[in-house]
Amino acid sequence: MFSTFENRAIVSWDIVTRSDLHIGGRGSSGPSDVDLPVLRNNNDYPVIPGSSIKGVLRTELERLLRGCSVDVCTIPDVCYSSRWLSDNPERKGKEVDPCLVCQIFGSGGNSSPVRVRDATAAGKMTVVRDGVAIDRKTRKAAKGSKYDLEAVPKGTVFSGKVTVENCTLYGKEYARLGGLLSLVEFFNACAGTMGHSVSRGYGEVEINIKDISVISAEDYLNGKCSGTVYENGTTEYDEFVSLALDAWRACVSVKKE
Repeated sequence: MFSTFENRAIVSWDIVTRSDLHIGGRGSSGPSDVDLPVLRNNNDYPVIPGSSIKGVLRTELERLLRGCSVDVCTIPDVCYSSRWLSDNPERKGKEVDPCLVCQIFGSGGNSSPVRVRDATAAGKMTVVRDGVAIDRKTRKAAKGSKYDLEAVPKGTVFSGKVTVENCTLYGKEYARLGGLLSLVEFFNACAGTMGHSVSRGYGEVEINIKDISVISAEDYLNGKCSGTVYENGTTEYDEFVSLALDAWRACVSVKKE
């Protein structure tokens, strides 16, 4: 998949919190004064790890494609993992052809074309909220169950990037990128949550794409290493995204047959 460089798309996006968000960790440069702190980088800015973003999006794509009657694998038994190969012995020795989810997010022995970077908050402000565990038998607070939880407040903007390598899929130009863009639309419309304590009101977010840069091998040879930039809100952006989405839908239609 990566033996030849065809092109690379770099998507810049903002993740905006629509409710308080808690993604826990011990990333603070100093001692924590709360029981459950948020994850921070070395400059004490809250971050959403790229692995968390990627995990949420991959799970949503699995669910979405199954709902479209497309056969996809399931973590941890992803395509071409040892367990998957034992269940699909007929695939041994044949050309590698992962499911659509693994074509975007990677599989066993096959690196991911999509590389999600950490998203960093624009500011350091957080809030601390009290929590308490409830004893299900007495329906009262369990003894010694009170805790403090740190969260990033509603309205915080996290900025990050995601890179998509070799965007063509099954001969459809920019289909792999289209799969990611389609997934972001679905996530905003139907899911829109990440982090901890989602069932208790935390973690509602929205992903807003700012621009997409596409760099080809030809761009590199011509010294145009920034490639072509499509800024959201322009006609060029809409036309390019429409092209990528159509290519992705064509791939999904083929896999349904």
